[in-house]
Amino acid sequence: MDLELKDKVALVTAASKGIGRAVAHRLAAEAATVAVSSRDAGRVDAAIAEAGPVAGALSAHPADLSDPAATEALVPAVVAAHGRLDIAVLNTPGPRIAAFLDTTAQDWADAYDLLVRPVIQLARDAARQMVDQGGGSIVFLTSTWVRQPMAGGVLSAAMRSAVSATAKQMALELAPRGVRVNQLMPGATGTGRMESILSSKAKANGTSRDEELAKVVENIPLGRWAEPEEIADAVTFLVSPRSAFVTGSALAVDGGAIRSTF
Repeated sequence: MDLELKDKVALVTAASKGIGRAVAHRLAAEAATVAVSSRDAGRVDAAIAEAGPVAGALSAHPADLSDPAATEALVPAVVAAHGRLDIAVLNTPGPRIAAFLDTTAQDWADAYDLLVRPVIQLARDAARQMVDQGGGSIVFLTSTWVRQPMAGGVLSAAMRSAVSATAKQMALELAPRGVRVNQLMPGATGTGRMESILSSKAKANGTSRDEELAKVVENIPLGRWAEPEEIADAVTFLVSPRSAFVTGSALAVDGGAIRSTF
């Protein structure tokens, strides 16, 4: 199926590895022009090189989003390079895994600066550009923890819930102006971060990585975790004109792990 993304300009953040990299590569495979952004310039270049035959569709836009000035400069830099911005996929790294009683005031401040402040700045900048152009599509990558909290995930759940609420409000306000806003909530996915979480839990519990993975998978009806490319497929559909009547939605790609009806 042609997703009608040829010549669309997309920005993907936290795109040097994991889900972000998979999204950037998938969009490029659909003939979109993709601005790849992440903090580490070397990793951005590597992510582009790893795209193989579609690497020419990707451009490097490294930015440390912990720096407000760098965040503010990112969307204008993409527009200056490519002339427009049709798609923004706003992905972020994960915060510290910690039980609520073990968190500090600094943990909460750091999580806000990682997951909320830069994402809202980028969303606002992207939306303004899209309104000026006559339309566009924004997808926030959040987490199933927004819907179904897990032990140790309080920082992620709280901050991503703020982003989730913002996405819904944006969808309401921007729909009449041609901008669609959705969120995608990945479940357990085979990324470097997930491997790090498994290793940390194994160390804390005196178990193995495989034992900890088995605990995760037993709560997923499909019996496995997702691959980053499977998340990327869903994101690519959401940003494409093929989902033109979808806005204000939160799509869980989690193998059935969320049990709630709503």
